[in-house]
Amino acid sequence: MSDFFLDCKRTFTQNPDLNEFYMHTHDFYEIYCFLSGNAKYFVEGNIYKLKHGDILFIKKGEAHTLMITSPTPYERVVVNFDLLGAADNKTRDILTFFDGLALGRGNRFPFSMFKDKHWLYYLDKIISSESDDIKQLYLSILINEMYECRGEVLNLPTERDDFSDLIAYLNKHLTEPLTLDSICSKFYISKSQLNRKFKRMTGSTVWEYVTAKRLIFAKELLQQGEAPTKVYMKCGFNDYTSFFRAYKSEFGVCPKNDFIKYNY
Repeated sequence: MSDFFLDCKRTFTQNPDLNEFYMHTHDFYEIYCFLSGNAKYFVEGNIYKLKHGDILFIKKGEAHTLMITSPTPYERVVVNFDLLGAADNKTRDILTFFDGLALGRGNRFPFSMFKDKHWLYYLDKIISSESDDIKQLYLSILINEMYECRGEVLNLPTERDDFSDLIAYLNKHLTEPLTLDSICSKFYISKSQLNRKFKRMTGSTVWEYVTAKRLIFAKELLQQGEAPTKVYMKCGFNDYTSFFRAYKSEFGVCPKNDFIKYNY
């Protein structure tokens, strides 16, 4: 198992289409830098308005999506990473701090907070360097600068969408036997209204969201040494077959293979 994963790219889209962007989760960290365009960013019920140079930090398992507000040319830098055992102690401590924040809280770091304005220099070094050591060095520097801004970031006001309470409820009850009927009864809404509004906001249905979050949790349990035949019950799946199919579809491998990968 490699102890350092990093993928970084700068992307330009001339005519962005809202349908190209959908809510998703992943089992690694993401640093997103907004360079140009007209958009907002949705993270677990919070909506962040974006300006040039703003950075968002997305934790593992945090559901997020871009919300294009006009077809203006759109440019961004995205860094996906997991330092695992390669990180120095300070960087690991910083990531632990971010992991401990509530979902959708403290994600946006406005460009104005970076005192020396070296954000793009760090990102360019991560993109262009051939050495993993150099990439990790500049990534660690950037993460440290973000951590230094944490007090200001946590005090920034955020815009909440209409489904913030629903999303909080889903995350609180992920491991329980949720049904669309029980969710609709809780929030006094029909199934058609629920899925229509949720999909318009996030690009995903409620059940797709729940399944994605359960699978991320399942992967974490497998990494911690839980057997696949026990994991599915702890993650809210009714049977192992449905869990197996969903897991393999999401991650491209079966649960047992990941269990062996992370524990042997």
